[in-house]
Amino acid sequence: MNVLVLGLGLIGASIAKTLKKNTNHTVLGWNRTETVSKRALEEGVIDETGSLEKLIPRADVTIVNFYPDAIAQFIKDHRALFKKNSIVTDSCGIKTKICRELEKEDFDFYFIGAHPMAGREVSGYDNSLNNLFDNASFICTPVEGTPRNKIDALVGLAEEMGFARTVVTDPEHHDEMIAFTSQIAHVLACSYVLSPLAPQHAGFSAGSYRDVSRVARINADMWTELFIDNKDALVREIDDLVSNLMKFKYCIVNGDAPQLKEMMKEGNRIKEEIG
Repeated sequence: MNVLVLGLGLIGASIAKTLKKNTNHTVLGWNRTETVSKRALEEGVIDETGSLEKLIPRADVTIVNFYPDAIAQFIKDHRALFKKNSIVTDSCGIKTKICRELEKEDFDFYFIGAHPMAGREVSGYDNSLNNLFDNASFICTPVEGTPRNKIDALVGLAEEMGFARTVVTDPEHHDEMIAFTSQIAHVLACSYVLSPLAPQHAGFSAGSYRDVSRVARINADMWTELFIDNKDALVREIDDLVSNLMKFKYCIVNGDAPQLKEMMKEGNRIKEEIG
């Protein structure tokens, strides 16, 4: 099978490396900056590169690894190139906006949204890894009417690549959960290090500072798109977080030790239960 990886940054190149490492599929690759494509070819990360007109019609599966707001338009603009009955997917961290826009189109291929759940605080081809997705989840978000055999084919590819878990759900549930498991954590980390005390942390910080602040290392351009494209779900999580912070503040200001203890015990209980 020919698998085409479009966009050879951190995620795209890691997908290509994982395909080469764990499967026998032919990996085609393309990047907007041609020097990156040529380097990937020279280093054996991909088997072949070239123009979009040459590569897209040959792909049984195409994986689009662009910033969120570029994905749907690219697929629509190049709709005539995709192989009939092939699978076109993406790796974006939000799904509703992309999937609901593309489900309106009458394609002769099948778009199935996907999200390989892994990343790093750094970006770009140089930081890609062939084990980035070890122990990671692969989330698949087909829209209604997508043939089961196409969904199974994409899930099967993820399993071949070595993802530890595959999940099939709808785009809205994906985005609701990602707002909680990923996006709110980045909002919290960035808010945390905006403290005027942050520059003075050296000598006073240990694991707690490191754990909370880690994901403040962020690609601002990409995450701005992700936050805004998922604003309804993310704002609900921010509201919940602010509400809980205010409860803690109230207990501390008023010296309400019993209630403060109960809140911390409840947080500990929930964490012990859910992991």
